[in-house]
Amino acid sequence: MSIKIKKFQNFTNQNTLYVFDLDDTLVVTPRFEDLVIEYLKEDKTIEDILQRCTKKVNIDIKDLKWENGRVYFDNPNNDINILPNDRNWVRKGKRVYLLAPDEFGKSDISLPTELKELVNLYNSVENKCIVTARTEEVRNKIEETLSKLGLEYPNYGLYMYPKTKHYQVGTWKGNKILEIIEKNNFTKVEFYDDNSKYIKGVNKVMKERLPDFNFISKKV
Repeated sequence: MSIKIKKFQNFTNQNTLYVFDLDDTLVVTPRFEDLVIEYLKEDKTIEDILQRCTKKVNIDIKDLKWENGRVYFDNPNNDINILPNDRNWVRKGKRVYLLAPDEFGKSDISLPTELKELVNLYNSVENKCIVTARTEEVRNKIEETLSKLGLEYPNYGLYMYPKTKHYQVGTWKGNKILEIIEKNNFTKVEFYDDNSKYIKGVNKVMKERLPDFNFISKKV
């Protein structure tokens, strides 16, 4: 009986794919907002990026405030126009919040600094891949960082967001997972991510395309 159980477990493991996000899921990554706050406290590390962001909406850095880890400026009169697809700023009521711009994700100061606890699961499973919102433009930097941190390269690949296709990241992740499933005939997938919005997008794709598939998503 024990031999049969062991064979069944081995079969199950061989047919299960573990999909991991990278930043703040497997690794600790500097947050753009935290670095901005440090700059506002006189640290000059991120000054150039911040200058470009504030110039875009014609405000001064001194107008920025922070609360609960978010950076914003007050705009109660709504006299500053923020487009719906703006990649630097987003309006929430009478405040306009700063978003991490694309150039931050391409910079060395944004690279992961240490591993997180979930790496224990990552190391223990057989079939794994990483699907990250980091763009293909920084693949070499990310691969070098994984090596420096001692993180084993995933046997089913490192998938990075295409630099020319700016559709929803969650949708892209969901479609990428479907592609991997179809190519490799997995019967179960466990997906780990720290971003609720991305998880929602992936869940939507899976529900629409493979509603009966054994898919589990978990927020880290």
